[in-house]
Amino acid sequence: MNKSLIFAAAAIAGLTLHSNAASADDWGCQVLLCVSGDWRGTPSCHPPMYKLIAAMKLPGFSWPTCPSANSSGARLEPYEDCPAGWSPASGGDTGGDSVRQREHDICKRSLGVCSKASRKAASFAVGNGIETKYEAYGHDGNQCRIVQTRPRNQREKPYYIEYTDAHDLRQRAWFNLNN
Repeated sequence: MNKSLIFAAAAIAGLTLHSNAASADDWGCQVLLCVSGDWRGTPSCHPPMYKLIAAMKLPGFSWPTCPSANSSGARLEPYEDCPAGWSPASGGDTGGDSVRQREHDICKRSLGVCSKASRKAASFAVGNGIETKYEAYGHDGNQCRIVQTRPRNQREKPYYIEYTDAHDLRQRAWFNLNN
């Protein structure tokens, strides 16, 4: 049993003793306990999780929560954080309505201003997926900056539920619903 599962179970058990609002038998609490551990490897988690996956396909689905652990609904954060000094950004020039544009799928950093001579080079690769570009900016595009971009790594467990643990601290249980 991993540490986050122990904290989630303790939070649910501890809060349930002090509240009649929910019990550990509630579906949302079962889901929280299951996503906090290895739900695929825990046979008792299969019924509530398969019920969840089936319910997600229905119109009007609302993520079950666990009031005794003050849990949130599930949230999606598909990408890892960018390395220090880099910021999330949207890649590609595919239009403002593109899903790729909204997801901040690249990491970006500015290396400073560039000279007029360096503007002639469009871009060049550095390695490890890092690309360096010269970007025009300013009201008439007469200024130049050097920018590096790199793809963001995707999370193995892109979904999370926030909950309050037994120490009254906010935690995240990360999970993946894919097989």
